[in-house]
Amino acid sequence: MTTARSRPLRICYAGTYERDYPRNTLIIDALRLAGVRVEEAHVPVFERERDKSHPGMLALVALLLHLVIAYVRLVPEVALRLLRCDALMVGYIGQMDAIVLGPVARLMGRPLIFNPLVTITDTLIEDRERFPAGSPQARLVAAIDRLALRSATLMLIDTEENARYLHERFGIERSRIVVVPVGADESIFFPQPGQTNQPGRDTLDVLFVGKFIPLHGIETILQAVAILERQQVQLRVEIVGTGQTYEEMRALAGELGLRTVLWTDWIPFDHLGERLRRADIALGVFDDGPKAGRVIPNKVYQSLACGVATITRRSPAVEALLRDRESALLVPPSDPEALASAILQLTDAATRERIAEDGHRAFVRHGSRSALSQALRPVLDTIERSRERR
Repeated sequence: MTTARSRPLRICYAGTYERDYPRNTLIIDALRLAGVRVEEAHVPVFERERDKSHPGMLALVALLLHLVIAYVRLVPEVALRLLRCDALMVGYIGQMDAIVLGPVARLMGRPLIFNPLVTITDTLIEDRERFPAGSPQARLVAAIDRLALRSATLMLIDTEENARYLHERFGIERSRIVVVPVGADESIFFPQPGQTNQPGRDTLDVLFVGKFIPLHGIETILQAVAILERQQVQLRVEIVGTGQTYEEMRALAGELGLRTVLWTDWIPFDHLGERLRRADIALGVFDDGPKAGRVIPNKVYQSLACGVATITRRSPAVEALLRDRESALLVPPSDPEALASAILQLTDAATRERIAEDGHRAFVRHGSRSALSQALRPVLDTIERSRERR
């Protein structure tokens, strides 16, 4: 006879989340590697909103309308799926999903696992400063975060520092937070043997990819490039992306008179690994804000997975993953001189190769598909216990 314990767990991954965002695809993939059957109940909403850097009132009204229509479809579908599923999981971006769909899970006696990656407060108020701290808008955003977080049985957060932030900022019990690193898609981001030693190329190829949000600290990158240009270092710096600070950064590059920077609007995600493997150096984040100190962004995991020598800012979060001068070069935040010095150190091909290889080993230990699957074990144990009680 088949018992509940012997049956594979089933999780309904549901909501208006960004379906192609790495945090969602990697968690679903890691769950399946752990033997979980994942059913998706998804209505796209945030895919069409994510590139709007300054949404006006009409855009916000349209977003709310899209959410209402989405939940009219999702609530009955989630209820039906939970008849055979053991838990509900909502992903990034999922605060409203947790608030609306959480009661469905509770009504049916299923745990709710929230995979938010970051809070809206951290993103809109504390990092991007879209609304003043303490304003009615900021209080509303914090209330949405708090309600979503408190509705969850467990939540998945990417670093210990962000787990501490949730505890201190929103009063979430540490026992309800499971740390699961960001990771990277190994079908796209993988090393190529011999890629760090490319004889016959005198110009150093430096790559940054991002959406120009404040925590990236792109002004530090540009100021470091200005220092290296004055020293007549042969380099080519490609900055890929657009976003909130793009025009400001283009203006700064003009003021600095930079000659070696190439601006590229975007690279398709499935081509990004190929571009990283051609680079000599990949750059992470360099802002000195608190959020930049708590996160290890996608771009760092992706460059490590590709076996590319990586430079990023020093922080407790990063130092839990990487060792300075061994698996990466770690520099103080907002320090162009330190970044320029780090890039200079990596003009030596042997040094780049050593750091790139150790960085890839760090990725395998912490950010690979199997590592994420292992990190999810406490979540699966909680769902198992819930199933046994039914």
